[in-house]
Amino acid sequence: MLRWIVGGLVAVALVVLIAAFFPNEIDQNRGPAQVIGMSAPDVSVPLVRGGSVALRGLRGQDVLLNVWATWCGPCRREMPALERLARAQEGRLLVVAIDQGEDPRTAKAYADRFGITFAVGVDAGQRLGTALHLAGLPSSFFIDKNGVIREAVDGEMTYESMAQKAERLIAGG
Repeated sequence: MLRWIVGGLVAVALVVLIAAFFPNEIDQNRGPAQVIGMSAPDVSVPLVRGGSVALRGLRGQDVLLNVWATWCGPCRREMPALERLARAQEGRLLVVAIDQGEDPRTAKAYADRFGITFAVGVDAGQRLGTALHLAGLPSSFFIDKNGVIREAVDGEMTYESMAQKAERLIAGG
């Protein structure tokens, strides 16, 4: 019996080692990082306060595009930092948050309740999430004046982290 247990443990250890040292192609290409260096997708979404935003129409501005949802805990924790950054970088960096898959009234109520002043849109069909290869929410994309995605972050950021990335983007690299 002990022989079977030891044999099983050795087999499991071998599988773990192989997976650790030889990641498959799928793992290497997952998530939003694979869009770095590409142009922002040609997606247009309605804004919760009226009008719409087309990502291609944002060329000429440095942009922090945040993809989120109101039900997402990390998204909710990150939102005050995004608001702080939008205010601190007004005129230098455009912050845009696009809610994935929710009713526009839900996103608008959230933005109103928490005093979000930057542009908030809703992508009910989640076309943006698909185009950006989202692995989870929140995900953020730092897009330069030419519409090229320069950095991508999968997960919640602190104010300090997003401010540092924003400064690097604004400085041109």
